[in-house]
Amino acid sequence: MIEISNLRKYTREALTRLEVDMNFIDAESPYTERTLYFEIDKKFSYMFADDTYDAFVLVPLYLAMLHKQDLHIRGKISAKLYQNIKWYVQKIWCDFYDELSPVTLTVDGFAAPPKKRGKLIGTGISCGVDSLSTIYDHFVRERDPDFRINALFYFNCGIFGEFGDAKFLELTLNRNEPGKRAAKDLGLPCYYVNSNLHAFRKIVDMNKLNFIAVYSCALSLGNAVSRYYVSSGTNYQEIKQFNDHYHNADMSGFCESYLVPLIQTERTELIVDGCQYRRVDKLKNIADWDVAQKYLNVCWGYTPDGSNCGLCPKCLRTLLPLEILGKLDDFAAVFDVERYREISFNYKIRCLQNYGKDPFEIENVDFARENNFPMPTKHDAYILGEQLIYF
Repeated sequence: MIEISNLRKYTREALTRLEVDMNFIDAESPYTERTLYFEIDKKFSYMFADDTYDAFVLVPLYLAMLHKQDLHIRGKISAKLYQNIKWYVQKIWCDFYDELSPVTLTVDGFAAPPKKRGKLIGTGISCGVDSLSTIYDHFVRERDPDFRINALFYFNCGIFGEFGDAKFLELTLNRNEPGKRAAKDLGLPCYYVNSNLHAFRKIVDMNKLNFIAVYSCALSLGNAVSRYYVSSGTNYQEIKQFNDHYHNADMSGFCESYLVPLIQTERTELIVDGCQYRRVDKLKNIADWDVAQKYLNVCWGYTPDGSNCGLCPKCLRTLLPLEILGKLDDFAAVFDVERYREISFNYKIRCLQNYGKDPFEIENVDFARENNFPMPTKHDAYILGEQLIYF
C-alpha cells in the first residue's frame, strides 16, 4: 500500500511549501523522494488549500496503479474528486496505459465545501501556441467575467527535464521569462509554482506523468483558483483518428479531452481548451496579435537561453503555417526566419513524406492546400527524399 499523510503548510525563507509524506507500506519504494510538495512565494501562501489532500491524490494514484499498490489518503479530499476517481478516472488511465491496474483508494473523510470560492480564473503561460491561443480566446476575446482569465501561472513540474538537474532548472527559469514579460504586457499577475512531482519521472514517462502534475498544481491553489483552463495540444479530429497512436504514449492525444472535466473539486474546475482547433488554426488565431509576435516560444531544442532554435520539429511545424499565412517576418523577433527559408524546402518534403502518419504534418499539408500555397510535388518528395538533411 502507498500511504499519503501529514499534510502541512510552512514558510521557509521566501517560500511557502504545501507538503505531504508518501510511504510505501509493506513494499520497498523505488523512489528516493519521500515527500510531495508545492512551493509559492510566501506573499501568496493563502492560495494553497491546506485543509484538503486534493492536490496530492492524482500523482500517488497513478504511481499506485503502476506499482499495483492500493492507496490510502490519511486525510480528507473532495467528495466530487473521490467519486470521479472511483468510477471513471482509473478506467480511463487503464485504457490509456497497459501497465496500469485498478487499485483501491481509501480516504479518511471528505473536505467541507468552501464557504466562498476563489476569485482567480487562470491558465498556464508557457508562451507556446496552445497557451497563447487559450489566453487570446479567454482574455482578449472573452467578456464574461465568470470565464475571463484574470491570472496566469507557470508550473515547474517537469516539462523541461529531470527533477534536481541544475541544467534543466536553469532552462525552466529561462523559459519562464517570456511568460513573465507577456503577462506584464497584458496587465495580468503571473504566479510561479514550484513542485517536486517530476521527481518520479525517472520511472514514469514524461508524457504520462507531466499532465497529471499540471492538474495537481492547479488543485493545490484551491483557495484562490475557481477555474483553470488546461491548454490541450490535440484537436478532436486527431483524437478520433490517432487514438491508437497515442495509446501508451501521450495522455493529451488519448484522453485529456474527457479526463480533464473529471479532475475537479467543489473549489476548482478544470476546463480543457484548444481541442476545438487544429494547431494551424490556433496559429491563424494569434498571428496578428502583438503579444504572440513578441513572445511565441515553442522550442524542443533546449537552447541554453530557452529561445527558439528554429530547427526542431516543434519550431518547424510552427514556422511553415506562419509562412503559409504570409506572417513569417512578423515573427522575426522570436525566430531566425532567414535560416528557416534556407531549410524550409526540406521540411516541406518531410511533411509530404509523412502525410497520413504524423498529425501535425498532415495539418500543415492540408493547410497549404486550403490556402493554395505552393508545396513541393510528390515527385520532388520521391526523387529528393533520400538526399534530404533531417533536423
